[in-house]
Amino acid sequence: MKAIWFVVHQEKLWDIDKNLIGFWNKAQMDLVSEGDYIIYYRTGVKQIMGVFKAGKKGENINEDFYDEKIIKRLEYQCQIELLSNDILCTRPTTEKRFSFRDELKQHFNGSRRRQIFRANYDDIKLILKDPSLVK
Repeated sequence: MKAIWFVVHQEKLWDIDKNLIGFWNKAQMDLVSEGDYIIYYRTGVKQIMGVFKAGKKGENINEDFYDEKIIKRLEYQCQIELLSNDILCTRPTTEKRFSFRDELKQHFNGSRRRQIFRANYDDIKLILKDPSLVK
């Protein structure tokens, strides 16, 4: 099975390109391989938007993929394809059974800010109405 990632993404970028995800640094993007699964969490609305499959990665795939409120442009980008947005649990902050919950609380806020966290198939079962989409 491919890796499963929980990725926290800036709210307004969803409106620019729903088929792209950006990273603050290359090391975070390098964790994702083509074919991996991404649980896309949109900040601001504090909601999981769906489960996606990772595609091509590169720098500045979409030059317009930024928000002026972000200090640094998210130049490291990965194309994503929606597998399902038929979600059972949209707000991970309310679900204590997520495998990445403690790590998310510890590393998303504060100086060691990260936006990508390892997830597992049990997390997919909590999120998707039909978890068999992730094989």
